[in-house]
Amino acid sequence: MTCLMGPVLSFRGCGEFGNEWHLSALVVTDGDPGQLSLEDASGRSTVGPDLLWSVQGKHVYRYRFQSTLGDTPSSLTYEILGQSYEVALPAVGQAPRMAYGSCNGFSSPKAMKGIDLKNRLWSLMAEKHNTEPYQLLLLGGDQVYADSMWETVPSIRDWNELSFAEGNAAEFTAEMGTELEGFYFDLYTRRWAQPEIAHMLARVPSLLMWDDHDLIDGWGSYLPERQNCPVFAGLWPIAQKVFAVFQQQLAPHEIRQGAIAPDQGFTFGHIIGNTAILALDMRSERTIDRVLSREHWDAVYAWIDGLTELDHLIVMSSIPVVYPGFDTLERFLGAVPGQQDIEDDLRDHWNSRPHKGERIRLIHRLLAFAEKRQIRPTIVSGDVHVAALGLIESSRSEQGSNATVINQLISSGIVHPGPNAAVLFALRHIFDSDDEIDRGIVARMIEFPGTTDKFIGGRNFLSLEPDPEATGARIWANWIVEGEQYPFTKVIHPLRPKAFHLSTGSGTS
Repeated sequence: MTCLMGPVLSFRGCGEFGNEWHLSALVVTDGDPGQLSLEDASGRSTVGPDLLWSVQGKHVYRYRFQSTLGDTPSSLTYEILGQSYEVALPAVGQAPRMAYGSCNGFSSPKAMKGIDLKNRLWSLMAEKHNTEPYQLLLLGGDQVYADSMWETVPSIRDWNELSFAEGNAAEFTAEMGTELEGFYFDLYTRRWAQPEIAHMLARVPSLLMWDDHDLIDGWGSYLPERQNCPVFAGLWPIAQKVFAVFQQQLAPHEIRQGAIAPDQGFTFGHIIGNTAILALDMRSERTIDRVLSREHWDAVYAWIDGLTELDHLIVMSSIPVVYPGFDTLERFLGAVPGQQDIEDDLRDHWNSRPHKGERIRLIHRLLAFAEKRQIRPTIVSGDVHVAALGLIESSRSEQGSNATVINQLISSGIVHPGPNAAVLFALRHIFDSDDEIDRGIVARMIEFPGTTDKFIGGRNFLSLEPDPEATGARIWANWIVEGEQYPFTKVIHPLRPKAFHLSTGSGTS
C-alpha cells in the first residue's frame, strides 16, 4: 500500500460550545490506510477512515476527530501510516494564530521560468511555524492551477481547437468526463504531495475556498454562449466534486459544518474565540453579470447580522474588493507589447462594471455591521500576484463612530510569481486615484506602514497574529515576502474599547 498524498488537515469548527477543535484528515492511497491514532490531553484513541472517492485504483479516505481545548494553548498528536504529526491548538476562547496564502502554482510554463525554489514560501512558513506554531491555515483561492488541461487532456485540447461557434455546439463526451476526472485527481495528488506543501498541510488545519484556476481560468466570466455550452456544463460537476472532496473533504451530498448557503454554493463561516471567519464562494454561481445570487447574499448577510460579542470578522474574498479599476488598467495593458499575465484575472474583478452593484451592497452591509455590532470587519484577498493593502473609508456616519474603516489585506502568490515590471510600474505610479464607491465612501490602495510602496511584487504569504498582550484584541498582519529580511506590518485594531476586554476577558490571546 502506497500513500500518494496526505495527510491534509481540515478545520471543521469549534463545536456547539466553542471549546472543541474539530478536524478531519485526508489521504490518497492505493489501498486501505488503516486506523488513525490520536493522542491529546484526554488520552489516546483511534478512528477509522471513510472512503470518499476512487479513481483508477486510487482512493481518497477521510478521518474525522476532535480535541477539547484547554485554558492555555496545547497540542494534539495524530499518527497515520506509520508517521506522527503534532497539531497546535489555541486556548479556549482565544483567536488562532493564522497564515493566509493564495495562488499556489503556476498559470503557465512561462511563469515558472527563473524560479529555482518553487515552494520557498512554504519553507519560510514552516520555519515560522516551528518557532511560533500556526493553528489555522487560510487558503483563499487557486490552490491548484488547472490551466494545463488545455494541453494535457487530449479531448479538451481537441475541443479547444474548434472555432468558437463549433465549440459551443459540441457535446460533452464520456471520454471528456473520464479524462477530466483523472486530470483533476492527479493534479491535486501531485501538487499537494510536494514535500514543502505537504509538510504544512499535515500539521496545520486549513480552511480553503476556491477561485477560477481551481476550475478553469476565468470560470463564470465567459460570454453566456461559452459559459452555458455543453462542454462547460459537463466539466462543472466534475470540478465541483473534486473541490468538495479535496478542499472541503466532503462525502457525496454531505454539507460541511459551518455551511451558510448550501443550496447556492460552498460559502461557510466559523466563530473561533473572539474572531469570526467568513469564506465566500465566488465561483459556484458566478456569471458575467453577478458574483452571488440574491438568495446567496441573503443567507450571508443573515449570518453576519447574527454575530455578536466578537472583536473581528475576517471575510475571505478571493478577488480583491479594493483594487485599481479594470477599465483603466486594461487600456494601459493594451498599449504594452505582449500578453500580460494579470489581464485575465482583472476581468473577474469586483471593480468591473457588472459587479459594482454587488460590491456597493457588500461594503454598505459591512460598514453598517461594524457600526451596529462594534466588530471590526477585515477583508483578506489574493488572486492578483502582489502583496497590497487597501482601505475603505466612510464619512457617512453621524455618530462619530470609529467603525468607518475596513482594511483589505492582499497576499498573492505563495508560489506564483508577481507581474512583470510594466504592470508593477503602472500599479505603483499611474493608478493612484481614489475610488468613490458611493457618496461619502472612498476606497483606495495605501502604502504599507513605514514604506512608500503600495504594491509588493515578490512572492508572499500573510501571517495573522493575535496580540500577545493579555488585555488586547489587536491582530498583527505581517506579510512575509521573498527576498525581504523583515515583514511588512499592519495592525488591525478592534472597535470595542479596551475596558471591555478587561472586564470580560474576551479577545485575549
